[in-house]
Amino acid sequence: MSETGRILIEKLDIYAYHGFFSEEERLGQRFLLDLVLDVDLRAAAASDRLADTVDYGRAVAIVTEAFTARRYHLLEGAARSVAVAIFDAFPPVDAVEVTLRKPAPPIPATLGSVGIQLRFQREG
Repeated sequence: MSETGRILIEKLDIYAYHGFFSEEERLGQRFLLDLVLDVDLRAAAASDRLADTVDYGRAVAIVTEAFTARRYHLLEGAARSVAVAIFDAFPPVDAVEVTLRKPAPPIPATLGSVGIQLRFQREG
């Protein structure tokens, strides 16, 4: 049997004021976040108890708070704050992959979105 697992939170839609340009700070915009949390899920699979896994609702609330608590010029900084908040709240999480997209960036082009994907590993 598998020793680890992944918890997925996909297309979390958050309105915030991140970005380099003044209109992004003034007007704000939508951001889409995808998270992959690497965590040992054996206990939860055996017990069927919420206490043995990551509570998705609590994770979404923590991510939303971390993402909107301050303004970031770069997506990289915002993604890092999300990962740090997940590690602080959920000690069993070993790694966090954050995909962060701007679906309507201030770029004069027709495109689906722009964004980044970063993977953070717990140290220690």
